[in-house]
Amino acid sequence: MANWVRVMLVSATLASSPVWPADLRETLTEVDVAGTDRVAAAKYGGASALAARGAPPLEIALAVVGLFEGAKQHIVQVNEGAEAPSASRITVLRDGLLDDSIRSERWDIVLARTDAGTWRITEVRRAWRCWRGAQGQPFTTDRCP
Repeated sequence: MANWVRVMLVSATLASSPVWPADLRETLTEVDVAGTDRVAAAKYGGASALAARGAPPLEIALAVVGLFEGAKQHIVQVNEGAEAPSASRITVLRDGLLDDSIRSERWDIVLARTDAGTWRITEVRRAWRCWRGAQGQPFTTDRCP
């Protein structure tokens, strides 16, 4: 397995406010993942063009996932190599979405550095959790009712 040496966690959260229910304050990184769907490259073409122009991995990942409208977002970036990473994995976890069926979504974006020094998106996967359902349900590919 590759030597993943740098981890960055960026959190933007409003969940510390007392108006949020306890289940919105859970740590999204601890939620199980039962499965993910591969996202077709055509769905994130703009992010691929951004990567080819030399954008950094985090900016590319945020272009893939789009605007955030919800209560809590966590971003975890793990790079292979410290000074000049050859690969980067970014997970974007969002919770408390302003949607009547989807509560949370998880995006897993894998990037590889090209010979030219820019980044290339090699894989994007997505899963979600529903508002309706059992407490503590995992991220899954099942569609929400």
